[in-house]
Amino acid sequence: MIHLFRGFGLALSLSALTFMAACGGSDSNSSSSGARTNASGFTPNPYGAYQSTVYEGTQNWLCHPDLTGLRNVCLGNFDTTVVPAGNAAASIQPYRAANAPEVDCFYVYPTVSPDLGENSDRITDLQEQQTTALQLGLYGSVCRQFAPVYKQRTLTTLALQSFASAALPDNFAANAGEVAYADVLDAFKHYIANLSQGRGFVLVGHSQGSGLLRRLIAEEIETKPELLQRLVAAHIPGSNVLVPTGQDVGGSFKQVPACRSETQTGCVIAFSSYRKGDPQLANPRFGLSTVPGTQALCVNPAALAGGAATTFPHIPRVLPPVFQALLIPRGSGGPYANPVNNLTISTLYYSMPNQLKAECKVGPNGVSYLEIEILADAADGRADDYPGEFIGGMNWGLHLPELSLAQGDLVRLAGKQAKAWLQR
Repeated sequence: MIHLFRGFGLALSLSALTFMAACGGSDSNSSSSGARTNASGFTPNPYGAYQSTVYEGTQNWLCHPDLTGLRNVCLGNFDTTVVPAGNAAASIQPYRAANAPEVDCFYVYPTVSPDLGENSDRITDLQEQQTTALQLGLYGSVCRQFAPVYKQRTLTTLALQSFASAALPDNFAANAGEVAYADVLDAFKHYIANLSQGRGFVLVGHSQGSGLLRRLIAEEIETKPELLQRLVAAHIPGSNVLVPTGQDVGGSFKQVPACRSETQTGCVIAFSSYRKGDPQLANPRFGLSTVPGTQALCVNPAALAGGAATTFPHIPRVLPPVFQALLIPRGSGGPYANPVNNLTISTLYYSMPNQLKAECKVGPNGVSYLEIEILADAADGRADDYPGEFIGGMNWGLHLPELSLAQGDLVRLAGKQAKAWLQR
């Protein structure tokens, strides 16, 4: 995960998150097996007395209701500096953790580990910690947060396959995806059997995390009515969810459709982002299906039913260290045209409402993507351009920052969807 702008240095540590606000708080019954039967007659735990030796306790979780202090990266101050159009004064949008939230969020982070192996270990560093805090933290206004540490396919593997594939053996990292998925499945089964208490859950991920959750939906959630009826929504940008061309369900999922209203539940939000006019859309890495009769799903978080709308971004002020050199430099390094003004931002995020226009588009080659247009205005005190593309992969578009570009819309939708699910 990377935000839309260039980083401000390598100095950010977890202490800079000012850990003070609860991620939904602890639940004295968090270890309950959730064996009660719901109104539909299903026992909401299809995994019985399943116990994971890896995910029992809190050792291998980044966010968990029973984690306290610095070990829980979701216990943070996630305030946002909102920079409006024109020369109006900025304001602070305070973050408020939900008091006794009634739904959960289960999150899987994207490819962030620089470990040297094909798969990462389960010892986290700033990459996993900060990325999880930045992508999942704001969801604490809606839900209890669960974020397992998993043996993901590493950045090292991705780089070697992208830039040195000819020198690699044919079976290089052939099992890396299976190793990663086995951990996520183990964590999810343990969560359902021991921690969730039959509650509804929102799945949240990006990139590799979204791909693993996509598989979890298809292989576990859609095959178990007990879980399908508990799915509040899946927010999984950055990994292709395939649908029959022009339709909202089918392809990757047989039962889980695209979210087309704020009160729709059991649905998915997925998209891949490119800047308006990006020439690399002629040969995109994301958003293009190779399966005849299908296309990648695009759901605009700011306009679920379709059309254009401006998003409410939450842009991290400082990036996880490994990503700070990966963006093509553009603009001033922040939301203000004057770089000196960017130094006044003290919150974890900043936002530029009504400046990023988003609309789902389909290209002539079938690429389906969320087009992002910066509504630049010379009379506006805000910056007119921002970096977003990856230096090492010209056809990636805005993949790295895309969750941040509409994060305010996604968190707001999670709240609406959770309320609708609870009222069913």
